[in-house]
Amino acid sequence: MKNSWLVLLLLFGACASKPTLYPNEKLKEVGKEAAKKDVDKCIADADAYLESSEGKKIAKSAGAGAAIGATIGAIGGALTGDFGGSLVRGAAIGTGAGAVGGALSPDELKQRYVNQCLADQGYRVLGWD
Repeated sequence: MKNSWLVLLLLFGACASKPTLYPNEKLKEVGKEAAKKDVDKCIADADAYLESSEGKKIAKSAGAGAAIGATIGAIGGALTGDFGGSLVRGAAIGTGAGAVGGALSPDELKQRYVNQCLADQGYRVLGWD
């Protein structure tokens, strides 16, 4: 059961992450407070995009993979006696497979959207924390 908490933490932990900006001329010019507002605006724009029909189609692909993976995990759990662990592992694997098979996961899509939004303004993203 401790595996299920780890999977949930990994799945939902990325949702709260923010980009870390490289201290280039743009960041030095505008300062940290203005840069934070720009980051927040790009994140809000990404969230709005993910609510659009295209964003929902991409997210649906990952969700379908999770359902298929959970079903396969449940069958494996019934055979091995580790129903809960197999169910969680199957869902996690299925989510990844659905995202790879159809498109990016919602978190990956959001990060790419925000990275591009910030790059368009002259910022450079080092990574996400």
